[in-house]
Amino acid sequence: MSRAPSQHRFTWIHALIIVAFVAALVWIGIEAAPYFTRARLEGFIRGAGAWGPLILLGLNVAQILIAPIPGVFVPIVAGILYGPVLGSLIAAGGTLLGSAVAFAIGSRAGVPLLRRVIGDEVVEKAQSLMGGGRWLALIPLFLLPFTPADALCFVAGMIGIKASRFGLAVLLGRVPKEIALALAGAGLIRLGGFVSGHGG
Repeated sequence: MSRAPSQHRFTWIHALIIVAFVAALVWIGIEAAPYFTRARLEGFIRGAGAWGPLILLGLNVAQILIAPIPGVFVPIVAGILYGPVLGSLIAAGGTLLGSAVAFAIGSRAGVPLLRRVIGDEVVEKAQSLMGGGRWLALIPLFLLPFTPADALCFVAGMIGIKASRFGLAVLLGRVPKEIALALAGAGLIRLGGFVSGHGG
């Protein structure tokens, strides 16, 4: 009997720590965002030498987890600096890893928190709404530009979409978009304003 209150309290303390950690990441992202111009990013990666591809891969993961970092530059710069093959691998690999981490955070931390805040019934209703074939809606949302794809990775984990279905949605939706941006950076396809200014 005496353990129930402490368990409840621990859960809320744990949730507060998660919220504080995410808030700190967002603050860092907001402060750092002005420095993440394409020119600066390109110069920084060039100066990193052999470590450049790994740093760019890490930045691709980070931009998914820290929203204010503009992620569109990362696959484009990967294509510019490392060409269509390695650039596409960096873009795809970072996207897969970052999306998986965001999904895991949402799944592990989000479901218990959601159940406490809005109740089991609402969470189960949201899970049933994304059941069956409805998870397929993630694919066009990931594929289209200017959708909140990063946030959707967290939400997909929070509402309990199966990991296998989420992974398939990322492979069919997010990865092709990131590869297209890398190919545009490499000069193989044109995406209008996304890669304007490239050519020097």
